[in-house]
Amino acid sequence: MKLSPKILLYIITVAVIVAAIVWEFYVQQWLSYQPDNGVDVIRTDLFVIWPVVLTLVGVSLFRIFGPKKD
Repeated sequence: MKLSPKILLYIITVAVIVAAIVWEFYVQQWLSYQPDNGVDVIRTDLFVIWPVVLTLVGVSLFRIFGPKKD
């Protein structure tokens, strides 16, 4: 089975979105166990996760709604 680049992009985008949601769930659980519910924790992971998610979603939307090749 040969996947086209467009389908592979959509699969990767969905996988990254699901992974980001799962990651956020576990980080929120971890923060709840920290003193003061993790008020003093600096979330540097967000500088990596959300730009990747937004870029993949943007590229996927461009591939869906962008100019069509004939």
